[in-house]
Amino acid sequence: MKRFFLLSLFFVILTSFKTGNNPFDTFVAQNKGKVILVDFWASWCKPCREELKKLPKFKKKFDGKDVVYVYISMDIEDAKWKKAIEEEGLTEDTHFLNYPIKGSEVLKGQSVGAIPRYMIIDKKGKLVNADAPHYGKDLAKEIEKYLAE
Repeated sequence: MKRFFLLSLFFVILTSFKTGNNPFDTFVAQNKGKVILVDFWASWCKPCREELKKLPKFKKKFDGKDVVYVYISMDIEDAKWKKAIEEEGLTEDTHFLNYPIKGSEVLKGQSVGAIPRYMIIDKKGKLVNADAPHYGKDLAKEIEKYLAE
């Protein structure tokens, strides 16, 4: 038993330093079979915060469906970021702070020059729309299309 524990610990240590071991890619792998909507935003971004006001109504359209929401913030200050998550009612979703997307295989070749910005990852874990529409009918149609695949 002790030997098994030591071997397991050694494996965890080795794999956690492996190149390409990216937390976002791990998140995507854990959610294969679901459509992932990626929302790039920041607590200081007024247009981002306005878009987030539309989110509760938007999410209702996909209740019970295989849609996962992940928020990647461009914030620098941890406290402001956490406060904005609370204010916007996003505490139940997945968040990454100041996330370097260049290390992600899924988001390889992408850059985010302006926010808010949305991306869609299909059920296979592939980025299928790197510049998706804002919350509304057009984005809902896009998500429905990938849910149907």
